[in-house]
Amino acid sequence: MKHLKYTTALLLVLITSLTFAQGFEGQIDFVRKNTFDATKYTYYVSHEHVKIDEISKDGKVVGTMIVDLNKKTAVSINHDRKMYMDVKTKPSTKNMDMCMTFKKNEKKEILGYKCTKWVVKNDTYKTQGEYWVIDDANFFFFKELLDILNRKDKIALYFMQIKENAGYFPIMGKETGYDGKVKAELITKKITRKKLNESIFKIPAGYKKFN
Repeated sequence: MKHLKYTTALLLVLITSLTFAQGFEGQIDFVRKNTFDATKYTYYVSHEHVKIDEISKDGKVVGTMIVDLNKKTAVSINHDRKMYMDVKTKPSTKNMDMCMTFKKNEKKEILGYKCTKWVVKNDTYKTQGEYWVIDDANFFFFKELLDILNRKDKIALYFMQIKENAGYFPIMGKETGYDGKVKAELITKKITRKKLNESIFKIPAGYKKFN
């Protein structure tokens, strides 16, 4: 009986460890807003790749980026011209030394996920990032994605200043000035966990490389 209990416990540990290592796989639909416009995006996430589709107001995919998380490379695809090119990025030169991070006691449920509020303030720019972060630390792709793309917007830059951000995903994020005005927002509309065919992370047939 003791042997059976030990075996069962060991299986649970192995299953938990495997799930933790694999992380999230599926589709995330979200909107990125600023003062002037709103743009729809979709993440397709596997354990090795992330595909990002930019979607027009009429539902057409107008641009795609494919990121290889293992090789730490990114490719941008122009569907109108049927061309693709390698993406080379450099880290932001913005000074993040003045960032102060706070994990609040505020909790709420968003899209069925339990979330905690995190805040990053920066006195240099007199703005702050506010994030509702999913408590389940199973979204390892997100930090890796930001590391590879070196995004320059403050919603991304501030989130990267949180030391314990590995595995966490901000289901909602916004940058606000100290005057309370919202400068930019990231709003997740839907999260779908599902197995993806690796073929969707391939460059479409017939597309030519732009040097």
